Amino acid sequence: MKKKRICALLLALCLLLSACAQRGRGEDGAEGEPKELRIAIASDLHYLSQELTDNGPLFQEVVARGDGKLMLDIEAITEAFTEQMIAEKPDMLILSGDLSFNGEYQSHVDLAEKLKRIEDAGVQVLVLPGNHDINISSALRFEGEEYELTESIGAEEFRRLYGDFGYDEALSLDEQSGSYVYEACEGLRIIMLDTNSYSGNFLPEQSIFWLEQQLKQAKKDKAQAITVSHQNVLPHNNLFNFGYRILNAEEIFPLLKKYGVLAHFSGHMHIQHAASDGMTEVLTSPLSLVPCRYGLLRWTRNSLSYEAKSVDVSAWAEKQGLRDEKLLHFADYARDGFYQSSYRQILSAFSSSDYPQESIERMARCFAETNLAYFTGEPIDREKLARDLEFWMETTGESFHTAYLRSILEDDALNPLQIEFR
Repeated sequence: MKKKRICALLLALCLLLSACAQRGRGEDGAEGEPKELRIAIASDLHYLSQELTDNGPLFQEVVARGDGKLMLDIEAITEAFTEQMIAEKPDMLILSGDLSFNGEYQSHVDLAEKLKRIEDAGVQVLVLPGNHDINISSALRFEGEEYELTESIGAEEFRRLYGDFGYDEALSLDEQSGSYVYEACEGLRIIMLDTNSYSGNFLPEQSIFWLEQQLKQAKKDKAQAITVSHQNVLPHNNLFNFGYRILNAEEIFPLLKKYGVLAHFSGHMHIQHAASDGMTEVLTSPLSLVPCRYGLLRWTRNSLSYEAKSVDVSAWAEKQGLRDEKLLHFADYARDGFYQSSYRQILSAFSSSDYPQESIERMARCFAETNLAYFTGEPIDREKLARDLEFWMETTGESFHTAYLRSILEDDALNPLQIEFR
C-alpha cells in the first residue's frame, strides 16, 4: 500500500514538472507563469521543395537575377535551421510569413513535415502566411532549361496543412482575416495578424474590431501581448513604404500602443532593422539571405529582450559529413555572394555610361559594402558613406542609388541586433 502511494506521488510529480516545462522554465510567482520564456522568431524562409527544382541552368538564372536569396542552398539552410531549433529547444518558434518560394503546394507540404520534427522535439511552432504563400499564380517547377506551372495552395488549405502550428490551439481565430491569438503561457499572448490570406496587405474593418477585442481581453486577464505580422506596421525606409507597410497600419499601430503591446515583429523588407514610435517594431532579416538570421526573444513578466542569431549551416554540414566547401564555409560564402551580387548591380547599371571605370568601381564598392551592412543590421561607417555619397553625386548627380544610400545614411534607427524593450 505504501509503495502504491509513493508511485502515485511520483507520477503526480512527473505530471506537474511536465506541465511546468510546457509553460516555461521555472516559476515567477504567479501560478502557470514562467520565469523565462524563450521564443525564436524568423521570417522569409522562401523554402522550395527539392521536388520542384534540379538547381539547373534556368533556376540558376532566376536566382542570379533575384535579390540575393540563397535559393540554391535553401534545402541545406532549412535543414540546418530545423536541427538548430531541435538542439536549442526554445519554448516556441514563430515563422512570420513567406514560408515558401512562391506558394507551391509541395513546398508547404515538405516544410510542414520539417516543422513537425521541431514540434515533436517539444517546441511549439506558430506560422503566418506572407505575400508569397497563398494563391500564387507563378508557382513553378524548374528542370534544366524549362519550367512548368505547379499547384499553389489556398487559404483554407493553408490553415488545414499548418493546423498544428498555431491554428488548432488558438485562443481566438478571426475567420475574416485568418489572424489568431495563441496563449504562450498564462501571462503572455501572441497575436498573429494575417494580412495575406484573404486581403491584399490590409486588415479588414471587422478584423480591426476583433483585434481590439483581443487586446481588451488580454488586459482584462492581466496578460501581456506581443504582436506579429508579415508586412510592417511602422515605416522603416522612406523609399520603401508602399507595399511594405500594411496599407491600414495607421489604424492598427495606435491600437497596439493604446493597449500596451510589448513589441511588434515582422519581416518582408528583407533587412535587419528596428524602429520605434512609442512602441518598437523589429524586422528580422530572412532565413534565406545572408546571414540567415532569426531572433531570440527572452520574456519574463518584468523584461523582454531580443537578440539576433544566425543559422550555423557549416556546423550542420560538418555534422552530416558533407564535403561541399561552400557549405563547410557557409558564412564567408554567403557574405561574399551577397557582396558580389550588389557590386555587379552597379557595374551593370553603368555599363553603357561614359563615367571612368575607376569611378564606377568606387561606386560599386560603396554600394556593396553599404547594402551588405544594411541588410545584415551591422554597423555602417557613416563618415565613409557620406564621402562616397558626395563623390557619387559629383559623378552622376541625383539618382535612385544616391537616394537609397542617403536614406541609409540618415537612418537613426535602434540597434537591430540586440534590444532591451523594458
